[in-house]
Amino acid sequence: MRRVTQAGGELIEPLRPVGPGHPHTPSYLNRRFFTFERVLAFPPSRDVDEWQRWRRKLRRALRKVLCLDELGPAPTPKAIVQETVQCDGYRRERIAYETLPDNWVSAYLLIPDSPGPRPAVMCPHGHVPGCKSNVVGETEPSGVAYAHEFAKRGLVALAPDNAGMGQRDIGDEQKAMPSAGCFLTWARLNQMGLDLTGLRVFDLMAGLNILTGQPEVDARRIGCAGLSGGCWLSQVFTALDRRIKAVILSGYFTTFVQTSWHGHCICHHPFGIGRICDMPDLSALIAPRRQFVESGIDDAPYPHEPAYSMTRRAYDLLGAGDRLHLHRYDGGHMFCGEKSIPWMVEQL
Repeated sequence: MRRVTQAGGELIEPLRPVGPGHPHTPSYLNRRFFTFERVLAFPPSRDVDEWQRWRRKLRRALRKVLCLDELGPAPTPKAIVQETVQCDGYRRERIAYETLPDNWVSAYLLIPDSPGPRPAVMCPHGHVPGCKSNVVGETEPSGVAYAHEFAKRGLVALAPDNAGMGQRDIGDEQKAMPSAGCFLTWARLNQMGLDLTGLRVFDLMAGLNILTGQPEVDARRIGCAGLSGGCWLSQVFTALDRRIKAVILSGYFTTFVQTSWHGHCICHHPFGIGRICDMPDLSALIAPRRQFVESGIDDAPYPHEPAYSMTRRAYDLLGAGDRLHLHRYDGGHMFCGEKSIPWMVEQL
């Protein structure tokens, strides 16, 4: 299956005549891009065994691309509570935990006042001001503070800082360098044969181990939700970790050729991932688990089509069309939550 472009044409940019006097790198890249297929696109089949084989192959390939096997099994770290604040209907704990030697994660754990065990939601943040503070409402949220909204509705929520962002940002220590945050973290990991998305997913897996071990949490009812870069992490994380029963993908449900191909943040560029799959294949890997896509009508840089139609086809092939939902809301790049948050509460 060939790649697709936002414009609907055959190529991203028109091919130009090339030669010694007219070197044109985009023409070479476009031509090469359209001469290979995704080797692990989801199967156009209703055969259950074929889908099982495909899932095993793609999960193995993703773990290799994300360098997860290099990091080893995700641990269950001891969470250190650094601060507790009583909020409206829940308490908010600022915690820290070590997932690898010297790799400390800063996070907020939101625990409802109502007795447990309760459902729980992992809430990775995107490229938003305040990072984890944004999704708990400590700083002005991009749309709604979704971790806060879940906690108000009686769900436990864990909102960690991504590696290289928030309290974990290495940019402050490198003021003399032009690159910081995601790029600098990606570059240093790349030097050691590791991947930034892989490290962030590894940290989420360790965070989920902590979350499911909380006495207030029912480990059989776990969800995940994220905006923008948090949408990307939620999609990859849920595709790999089958403990997640339902996921909300907000603001970055699209295809590689409509985003990363045009130079989106380096943290969305695991080496060679486009050779094995596209983002709709990741959502197909989640199927038939429950999935809710929300996309702003004015969020033009992140078009939901054709990714949604491709994912819809996978769900229909599996006889699970009623488990995939879409909300096109009035607005731009933000976590809307109007329909998705009540949906998550209902699922869990």
